[in-house]
Order: sequence, then structure tokens, then C-alpha cells
Amino acid sequence: MPAALEKTAPRDGIPDVLAYLKSHLGSLVSTLEDGSAPGDAFARRHAKVMDGLLTTLFPAAIASLPARERKRPVLLAAVGGYGRGLLGWKSDLDVRLVTTGSPESIRPLAEAMLYPLWDAGVSIGHQVTTIDALVAGARTDLPTATSLLDLRPLAGDPAVAKKLEERAFAGVFSEGELGGFLARLETEATRRHHRFGDSVYLLEPDVKSGAGGLRDLDIGLWAARARYRVESISDLLRQGVLVAREADELARASSFLWTLRNFLHFHANRRSDRLTFEEQETIANLLGYRASVGTASSVSAEELDGAAVEAFMSDYYRHARVIMRAREQLLERAKPPPARRRPVVEELGQGLRLWNGMLTFVDSSDLNDDPALALRIYAVAVARGVAVLPFARDVLRRKTTEPDFCERLRASEEAARCFVTLASTVRSSAFRGGSILGELHDVGLLVAMIPEFAPVVGRVHHDVYHVYTVDVHSIAAVDHLRALARGELVSERPLASRVALEVERPEILHLATLLHDVGKAIGGKDHSRRGAEMSRVILRRLGLPEQDVDAACRLVWSHLTMYTVAMRRNLEDPTTIEEFSREVTGQESLRELFLLTVADLSTTSPTSMTKWKSRMLDELYVATDAHLSGTTDADAARLLLVKARVKEAWPDEASTAFLDDYLATMPDRYLLSNAPLEIVAHARVVEQSRGLAVTAAFVPSRHPDVAELCVVTGDRPNGPELCVVTGDRPGLLAAITAAITGNGLEVHAAQIHTRKLADGGTQAVDLFWITDRSEHVQTELVLPKLAKDLERVVAGAVEPKDLLRKRSTSRWSERPVPAVPTEVVVDNRASSRHTVVEVVARDRPGLLFTLSQALHDLGLTIVVAKINTEGTRVVDVFYVTELDGRKLEGPLRIQEVRQRLFAAAGTRAAA
Repeated sequence: MPAALEKTAPRDGIPDVLAYLKSHLGSLVSTLEDGSAPGDAFARRHAKVMDGLLTTLFPAAIASLPARERKRPVLLAAVGGYGRGLLGWKSDLDVRLVTTGSPESIRPLAEAMLYPLWDAGVSIGHQVTTIDALVAGARTDLPTATSLLDLRPLAGDPAVAKKLEERAFAGVFSEGELGGFLARLETEATRRHHRFGDSVYLLEPDVKSGAGGLRDLDIGLWAARARYRVESISDLLRQGVLVAREADELARASSFLWTLRNFLHFHANRRSDRLTFEEQETIANLLGYRASVGTASSVSAEELDGAAVEAFMSDYYRHARVIMRAREQLLERAKPPPARRRPVVEELGQGLRLWNGMLTFVDSSDLNDDPALALRIYAVAVARGVAVLPFARDVLRRKTTEPDFCERLRASEEAARCFVTLASTVRSSAFRGGSILGELHDVGLLVAMIPEFAPVVGRVHHDVYHVYTVDVHSIAAVDHLRALARGELVSERPLASRVALEVERPEILHLATLLHDVGKAIGGKDHSRRGAEMSRVILRRLGLPEQDVDAACRLVWSHLTMYTVAMRRNLEDPTTIEEFSREVTGQESLRELFLLTVADLSTTSPTSMTKWKSRMLDELYVATDAHLSGTTDADAARLLLVKARVKEAWPDEASTAFLDDYLATMPDRYLLSNAPLEIVAHARVVEQSRGLAVTAAFVPSRHPDVAELCVVTGDRPNGPELCVVTGDRPGLLAAITAAITGNGLEVHAAQIHTRKLADGGTQAVDLFWITDRSEHVQTELVLPKLAKDLERVVAGAVEPKDLLRKRSTSRWSERPVPAVPTEVVVDNRASSRHTVVEVVARDRPGLLFTLSQALHDLGLTIVVAKINTEGTRVVDVFYVTELDGRKLEGPLRIQEVRQRLFAAAGTRAAA
């Protein structure tokens, strides 16, 4: 590679670059400022402006040279995106100066031309090279090879350009070497996706280098140019490589992504291709999405912004998916035909044959008279464990864009039977990710059979919790069910894997899972009810018996119920299990709802199914299954049994009097909520706490992956389980949670217990289930400092808020993220003894302390707390009573609580 050029003094006769740029770029800037920039048309205008500059500089630079140096054969050419005639607002100007002689011979020309560009601040990437060097480098260096495909002559000797093109296509892109070049392109795409994200559906995608970004379009066009010697999407249409619909979709996707890239460059005033949350809101408003989603007076500004971004990002994902698919298609179609030999063909009948081990149609025109053939081919493919020939897939992609064909397909009873069978099979298949539904979606058959699914294709949530679009998530949820049934997840989901083998109605479960979010097509909050109504129409059309339609629609309607109960309700409260048992109609319905919930949560995002959430769902399933089977013991009998087993497990006969007193003074709900061995561990912490202001210890946890901390003060524990023992006093929970949060730990749940002491005082025995961000607490390292902080905060030696200052930032507070509307719900029906208070707010360190302190200031006693985090959204649930043990009563009292909690969460309560 030649050495970089050095700057020299400008020569006489060189045009004023700054004046040219000021004159020609001003109008481009105005289109960016007012949001009217027309995507790739803008990028082409920008490229033409720079063409004018370079084609003016080049002859002026030659004229400035000594006469003997003016006749050397040299070519000035644009490469990269600029070579394709597209230039992003802050993209580098990439050029090559190519000669047939020595690079040193044209260095003075390069210096004369480039110096005024440098002086004007133009970011230009340049190379002075020869034809031989470029062709040789292209054989081993992919960027050099692709630069030959992009190369566009600007000025100079056209014979150099012609010779370079001839050499490139006779060598690097010849029929003998084309396969190797295409393989290099595929490898580069895989490597880049690994770096920038291998899914189209990232929360903050890179519009250039991410999956479905502009670089994927470049790869597809490079492949097409190498094989067909075409330069544009319209050329591909003229040569029949793309049909009109494909070319139109690809052109619109390219223009859309170029629009985004120009805005990103302009807003950052530098080359910036990441579509951040902040930029999503800005660009969505600039492109008019907020106006398109309406301005209902009942909708807040935050909700309008969220809806606008969701609509905008849905369009982005749809366009990115078009580009991703086009890259795959163009790479496949550009591959040279295999060496001529007789194919291995096996006729299967019913319009199908195996062609070299892949399934295809005998005659694709048979689809016109036999539309069910479109799904029959996949039924046979799954049964035989083979893939479908790319030619046949292309035929199906095109047929599924024809409304008449899709209508006749839906009217076919055979097609309906095939679809139901394919949707409910647990067999893996020879398609990407082993997903038959993913394959049907990719070729358009899923939407052809269920047109109601089309509006959720590319639909997103404007938050950091729902990572995937609704269509991708729904298909992934069904694939998760298949993996459970095949036993592939038994190590991480043992209970769900066992339950999956007991399912008696896989069609109902799989179709309900596929359709559980179809109601999100309309928007709004009540998507479960709408989804159930839409599913009834869909499932009847697919030919399911009416009783199966009813069962599947009930699943869709209630698909959020089990998750809500597990995460927000006290599972030790008998009322919780009794009410949830009434929500399901039997054990088979329980199994189906449990599996749908596990699949739904596991595929919401890569981190949505935490170990804690998995354990809560398992516990709710086991408790409900026992209740439905009639094996649950009555409370009185259970109390006697628990006390007897605690005494059997107590290791010290000399202190049985203490144990008797402990069991007699702890509330019944504590004894019914904890296992005998856990109660023994808590009692040992309490026994050791005598004479101390506060005692904290980690104790064996019923949840192996979550530490339990027992804190004894007159208040109680937290943990992996952490047990805290101290003298009880108002506001103690807030103080303890401040110490826990200040030590970098997260509370998932808490039990708050108070017992009367013989001297008339009270003692708190609090249990906290905690993790850190790694979901594993190194208890031996955490406890010494935590115990010290607990002692100081309980004794009043330090203010809780001072401990929280050490945790003033969170993983989400460092950059803009979507807003989280605050909600406060006060529910007197969810528990027979307590008022349940739910607070939904944006997560932040110390929020649990702030809310606990607010409840204390209101004169309320907290009995149980449950904390559920979903990205930046947290749901804190408190079981509370008045100080005299009564539930909250009266609308004024409830409104007072709501207003105080809204204020604590940082939002004013709605009237």
C-alpha cells in the first residue's frame, strides 16, 4: 500500500473549495433542518455536489503541474458509498487515484488536488495506487475487492477505468473465482452482525452496520454486480433478478434507512449510525409520526411520544427485514450454477419432488389450481427432515403477495389442516433455527393464512424490556414450547419441561401462544381481550372444534394473569391461590396457562426470565395444582404440622423454651409461609440477637439462586435470604432497604413480621430475598459491611438517604431511555386481610426505600413487599394495613395514599 500523502502548499489556479461548499451545501442543510430530506435522493445530491468539486479540482490540479507531468495516464475514481453515488452527510469522501505506472509519478498531482480539500476540512479517504496493486490486493482483501465493484470514474483517463474493470472481472469476479468471493461476503456479514448485533430487532440498532442495515444492502448489490455486472436495484429488475414488488420494497427500504442515517449524522454533527432512544423520539417527531398516531385528550404526551416511536420503529424493522432478506436472496441467486451433472431426483407425488435432497414443486404453476400445495410442501419437509429448495421458496414469496391466491389458500380445508399441524408440531425442522413457523412467516404463508397477523409484523414497544417485535416474539414463544417438549431445556426449566410432556391439547396451546399478542395490532392497553375476540375468528376459520376455540380464546384472554399473580401477589396468602384457582378451569388449563406464561416471558427479551421469576411461576403452579387436586392441608392442621417439624429439627434441647416462645409469638402467616428448616434458621438468628440492636445473617434460601437475608431488630429479614432481627419501630423497613440498596443489592421480595417480647417490647424479624446484578450474591463478602450499615441506620447514626447516595446511578440513568408512566393502584379485593398497593414507576436506586418511607409517613404497616423489574419499569407491591390492623377505608384515605405515592415516585397523581 502506498504511503499516505503529505500536505504541501496549494498551487496557483486551484479553486476556492470553501466558497464552493458554502454555495452548494446550504440548500442541503436546510432540507435536513426542516425534516424534508428525501433519503437516498439527498445522499445522491450530496454526492453530485462533491462530484462537481472534485471534477473541478482535478483539471485545475493537473494544470498546476509542470508540463512534463501532465500527460501521465491517471484516473480519479470514487469508491465505497460515494462510488455508488450515495454520500451520507458526515461520511468520508473515498477516492482512488489509479495509474498504469508508478504511484510516485502521480503523487504531485494527488497533493495538488487533495491539499485544498484538507484545508477546507473535507474528510477524504484516498489511495494512490496502480491497476496491478488493486487487482492483486482484491484476491486477499475484501474491502479492496468490493471497492472495485463500487469504483465510479470521475475524471482522468477512461482507458485506465476500462482496463481495471476488465482485469477485475477476468480475475477476482470470474466464474471460477466468483464462488469464493461470495463466500467471503457471507463470512463478512456474519462477522459484522456478531459485532453490531445479529438481530434486525435490536432496541438501538445501527442503521449502517447492524443486521438489516445499509451494509447488508451493499453486500447484496456487490454480489449482484459481481455476477450480473449491474449497478442498481432498477438494473436487477430489468434483468429479472428481482420482480417489481421486490425491487420496489428494496428501493423504499433503502431510501428510509438513508433518511435516518442523514438525520443521525446531522444531529450528531459527525458520523453516527446508532439509532438511540433519544434519536428515535426526535426523528419520529421530525418525520410526522406523532401527528399520525392522534392527539386524544385522554392520552398523555409521554404516551403519544411512545406511540409515535413504536410506529416509527415498526416501519424501521419492516424495512430492515426487507434488506436482510434481499441480501440473503441476492447472495443465493448470484451463486454460479453447480458443475453440470445429472441431479438426483425422487418423485414424491402430489405435486412434489426431491431435487438433490431438497424439496420442490414438480411444476410451480400447479399452485394456481392447488393452493394447498404451498403448505403441503412444508408438511412433507418437516416429516422428512429436509429443506425447501430456494427456487420453491422464491415462488412462494411471490405467490403470497397475490391477494387472490391467499384468499383461495385460506378457503382450502387441506391448507388449514396442514397449518394447524405445522403450528403444533414439536419436531425440529431443517429451517433456520429449526423453526417451521419462522420459515412460514419468512415466505409469507403465516400472514397469508392469518391476515390478522399482518399489523403486528414489525410492531414494537417503546421500552427497554420488550426487545423483539410482536411477530418475532410470538413465533419464538411457540419455538420455546417445542424446545420444552423435546426436553432441550430440562436443565434450566425442569418443571416446565415435565409439564410440557403432560399436555393433552398441543393444538390449543401452540395456536393460543402464536396468537396471544395478536390484539396488539390495534394498540391500546386491553390487547388480551381484543386478541381473544380476534382469535375466535381465526381459529374457526382454521377449522378447530368450537370447544377448542373456546379453550384457546380463554388462554389468550388470560395469558398475562399467571405472570401478574406470581410477580405481584403474596403466594403464601391462601386467598391468592384460591382466587387464581378460580381463574383456571382445571388442571389441563393450568398446565396450558403455565407453559404459555413461561414461553411468553422467556422470549420477551434475552434477560426477561430471571431465576427469581422462574421460581415464582413454579411455586404458583405447584400451589395451584395442589389446590385443584384437593391436596392442600387446612391452615390449622398445617400450623400444627409445621410447629411439630420445627421442633423435630431444632438442634439444641437446652433452648426449647426459647423455640416455644418464638413459635408462639410469631404470626401464623409467618409459620404458614416458610418451611420448617427455614423457620429453624430464622430462630437461630433471633436467638443469637439477644442484647444486640440489630442482627443480620444470610440463611438457607428456598430459592437456590436468590440469597435470603434475615434481619432481626424488632424488624425482619432480606436476602438470598437475609434475616434481620432488631427492635421493631415505624419506618424500619425503609431504613433496612436503604442499607441493602446502598450495598449494591436488589430486593425481590420481603416478609415483614413483628413479635411481642416477654418484657412488653416488640421485635422485628424481616426476611429479604436479594440478588445483585449478576443474580448471585457472594454472601461472605457482602455481609460484614451490610451488617455494619444496618446497625448504623437502625441506631440512627446515619440517615438512610446518606447510604443511598452511594447508589445514585443505575444501569439506565446514564443515557436517555423511553419514559415510564407512573401508576398507583390501591386494591382491597386481592387479599382478605390486607390492602394491596401497586406502584408502577421508572426504576431507580432507592425507589423501594422512598416508597416504604412514604407508606410509613402515611401511618401504614407493611406486611409483605414484592418487587418486579422489567427493564426500566419496576412494579413494587405492598400488602399494608392501618396501624390497628384494618384495611384502608374510604375514598379520601385511598386518594391520600395514591397522591403521596405518586409524589414519592416523582409524579403528581391524576385527579
